[in-house]
Amino acid sequence: MKKILWVVLLVFSPLFSENNIDIEKFMVYKTMDSSLTLEEIKEKEHLFTPIPKKNTLISSKTTSWIQIALNKDIPSGKYFVSYDGFEFDTSSFTIEQKLTKYLTNKLKVYSFEYDKKKDSQIYYLKLTNVKYSKQPYLKIELFNNYYKTSIFKPDSKEFYLLFGIIVGFMFMVSTYNLAIFYFHHDNSFFYYSMMQFFMIGIMIYQFGISSLDTFLYNAATLISSLFATLFMRSFLDTTKYLPILNKVLILYIILLLLDFIHLSIRGYSIVSHLRLYSLFGFIYFLIGFLRLKQGFHPAKFFLVGWSLLVISLFLTEHVGDIYGITPFLFGPPLEAILLSLALAHRLKLILDEKKEQQELLVHQSKLASMGEMIGNIAHQWKQPLTYLSYNFMNLREAQKRNLLDNTYLNKKLDKANAQLEFMSHTLDNFKDFYLPNKEKKLFSIKKATYETLEIMTYQFEQHNIEVAIDVREDIKLFSYKNEYKQVLLNLLTNAKDIFIQRKISSPQIIITINKDFISVLDNAGGIENEIIKHIYKPYFTTKEGNSGIGLYMSKMIIEKDMDALLKVKNFREGALFTIYFNKIKEST
Repeated sequence: MKKILWVVLLVFSPLFSENNIDIEKFMVYKTMDSSLTLEEIKEKEHLFTPIPKKNTLISSKTTSWIQIALNKDIPSGKYFVSYDGFEFDTSSFTIEQKLTKYLTNKLKVYSFEYDKKKDSQIYYLKLTNVKYSKQPYLKIELFNNYYKTSIFKPDSKEFYLLFGIIVGFMFMVSTYNLAIFYFHHDNSFFYYSMMQFFMIGIMIYQFGISSLDTFLYNAATLISSLFATLFMRSFLDTTKYLPILNKVLILYIILLLLDFIHLSIRGYSIVSHLRLYSLFGFIYFLIGFLRLKQGFHPAKFFLVGWSLLVISLFLTEHVGDIYGITPFLFGPPLEAILLSLALAHRLKLILDEKKEQQELLVHQSKLASMGEMIGNIAHQWKQPLTYLSYNFMNLREAQKRNLLDNTYLNKKLDKANAQLEFMSHTLDNFKDFYLPNKEKKLFSIKKATYETLEIMTYQFEQHNIEVAIDVREDIKLFSYKNEYKQVLLNLLTNAKDIFIQRKISSPQIIITINKDFISVLDNAGGIENEIIKHIYKPYFTTKEGNSGIGLYMSKMIIEKDMDALLKVKNFREGALFTIYFNKIKEST
């Protein structure tokens, strides 16, 4: 019976409940004049009335003021006030009283310092124009009494140190992910970094590091949720793998943007009021779980990290401090660690996929030139085959005339073997060129260059292209030989094609090998300024029927795989491509 009576008193008249023995008056005054100042409202003290039960303090047509009169007997000290059912943006507390607003558990709170000798006993709060459905509630008690079981009091040095370490860690994680976005241009890292930055802002208000500004707090929460949703769509690739749920996320993004506009105009958040954050937190879980079932392994880290954040929020709202520590203080940093691992795992998958695609493009580039290479082999084999046929005819005639002795036979066999070795060598060059080999080996640039030219000999002879090699100093590299040959073949093939296209009368290619570079110079008239800017872009070509991946792949191979540099410029009467091997030589 006693408990029932206490509940009734609490609900119907907060002013006289046991929890408010330090408050003498808790009154309200509603006015149509929104321009009243604090000094003017103090003169209307007689117009304040007790707050009726189940009364909403705000309507769209009136401005409400609350009057709080402290009990005359309360001592000086720092006080902790928890409240709900209203919000205020103006008060009569002085600067010296250090009013600080923040959040704890399910209630909003503020703290202030009170000097019984010099501070006023009566305070006025101007409420923001927000309609609340809850019964107005206010409770006051000494700050030290409220936090007497806490290990870290919000105003203690230990708390500020712990908070600084946690926020500093989150800031470093956010900055690191922003740096990864800058270098890899993956939107997931940008969205996650922004989400964490605004989460830091939420925590600063949540734990009273800065006095709570309701608008900024709600704005930070909306923006953080917006980036969280964008991160979800990008990280889990819902557009491709979960199109129906992706539409739900798009609707939520639109809702957040509209709510932000509403917050700016009306001063309160509908999403927060309707508790939609919890609903979409569940949808995030569902999407993460479904992507994990689809085989997307980074979703494991996402689910664990998001679970820790939600659990910390649940414990903070429904359980409160545990051994004097707010669980939400540790939720965001743990979530930051797990989601950073998830992003790192995803980045590894993306890089592996790009590497596979690059290798496929290299292979496609080789296949594109295979027809011409087979023509080269056919031409290079034509002369040895003719000679072998002539050799066999001589042996047959010698046998018919009984002139076939050991000396004559061995002479003809030696010549035939020489031709067969030439044919075998030609075939080995072709086979080695198309053999996929991703192991680094020490090789000679001079030898690899001559091997590549052997493959191109027939085409150069067919089009009367003169090739001169100037070896000033050979280069020994520990790298990918076949990849180098592929790049050189692309440069030589491009030069041959442009000779044919422009009908150059005396086509010439000069290959220069020096101690740290190799250059390929042609006399085909150079590359137009507008075109030279784009020649390394994938699928960019000025030649009809060309794939446009040759120079793109050449640059990728040289700069990504071989850690060298590929440069181009117009020089003399043609284009000069230069491969600089300084980096490789320094590393070896």
